[in-house]
Amino acid sequence: MVLLASDYNKSRFLKAADLKSEKKFKIKDVTEELVGEEQEKKPALWFTNDERGLVLNKTNIRTLAGAYGDPMKDWIGKIIVVFPTMANFRGRMVDALRVRIPPLKHGQAAVPAKPKASGNGPTAVAAKLKLPVDEEIDDIGEPPAQPYTTAADDFDDEVDF
Repeated sequence: MVLLASDYNKSRFLKAADLKSEKKFKIKDVTEELVGEEQEKKPALWFTNDERGLVLNKTNIRTLAGAYGDPMKDWIGKIIVVFPTMANFRGRMVDALRVRIPPLKHGQAAVPAKPKASGNGPTAVAAKLKLPVDEEIDDIGEPPAQPYTTAADDFDDEVDF
C-alpha cells in the first residue's frame, strides 16, 4: 500500500471546487455538525452516492424547507441537484454550492410541503396568496416577475412620438 500525502487533505464536506457542473444526489441522512474555526452548529446532508456531506447555509436550507417541509427528517430519500455558482460573501464574490429541486418526471406526484399555520415565511406567504408552495417567492412576498420570453418582446413597446 502506497501512502499519499494528498489522501490526508481530503475534506469530509463538498466544496465548490469539487463540482465542475451540477450533480444529482439522494439524501441519506441529515445531521448537525460543528464547522469552521468557531465550531458553529450547522445542518449537513449526507448522500447515498457520495461519501462527503454538504454543510447547509441559510439559502440552501430555505430551498430545501420550501420544497420538502421544515422537519429535516422528511428530506431523507429526496433527490436534489447541487451546482457550483458564485455568491456574495462579506462583500466579495466567492465560489459557492447551491441546491435546487429537480423537476418532476412525467406522471410523478408532487409532495407539497405543509404550509405553516402562521408566520411570515415563504410557505406562509404562499398559503395566504393561494400559490403552490414550491413556487418561488421573493423577500416581500411576491412571486418573481416573469422574464421576457424572447428578445423581440423587449422591443415590442408602442411609443407615441
